[in-house]
Amino acid sequence: MTDVSQQSFEHIVQELTGCGSSRTWSILVTIFGDLAQSPNDEISGPLLSTLTKMIGIKPQAMRVALHRLRRDGWIMTEKSGRTSKYRLSEFGLSQSKIASPHIYGRTVKVPERWHILVATPEMVVDEKNLVIHGYRKLISGVYIGSGATLQDADDFLVIEGKLASLPKWLQTSIADTASIEGYSKLMRILEVVKQVLNAGYVPTITETAVIRTLIVHGWRRIVLRQPDLSLELVSENPSAWCRETVWQLLERLERPTIAALEATAN
Repeated sequence: MTDVSQQSFEHIVQELTGCGSSRTWSILVTIFGDLAQSPNDEISGPLLSTLTKMIGIKPQAMRVALHRLRRDGWIMTEKSGRTSKYRLSEFGLSQSKIASPHIYGRTVKVPERWHILVATPEMVVDEKNLVIHGYRKLISGVYIGSGATLQDADDFLVIEGKLASLPKWLQTSIADTASIEGYSKLMRILEVVKQVLNAGYVPTITETAVIRTLIVHGWRRIVLRQPDLSLELVSENPSAWCRETVWQLLERLERPTIAALEATAN
């Protein structure tokens, strides 16, 4: 690797790791989710060490993170001689499958039907559960969602129908400042990545895997916080532009095979 290529790679990593604080176990989930999406896909300890070291993760932090992921049922470990091999568990694969359309989809489908849940002032509402099921709070006790109504919504007043467009007051409610700032920051960083690549930098196979991981991770951290009632249904916001740029970069930085990566790590 030339000095110029090394500087280009380090510049990109520095920009992408500046997206926000990231826990090591979460980055490992991203690595497995991007590279090892099939039940039989395994990543060796040496390859994981290579990738995480290039990201800037210390060996002890990686070991602690792997222990946590095993404990929480995300990954499985097998020994092959003196080498450990890791793969997503059935649970990990199912969680990855749920998240993939949100992360890798090029467009967001606008729901045809919506519904609003209205709670009485006396009701104790599990708002975390509502968010998990794709609802967004509009005002106190009022939540909007799309598709089928939540099964245990019997205590709510449910109002269903179509929306030709989102009124401005609803757009304002959806487009919270923190989310828009997160998309805007990531968009600026992705533009830097594009500039470095357009300047002639051609990453190696392992560099490609690392850059993909960090792009997916930065995007994943933001987009999975948004329910299906996405910011991309709101006019004049950076999330749709960000999704398109992520898609373009991932298409440009084609996902390496595990076999090819393992050949470079051994």
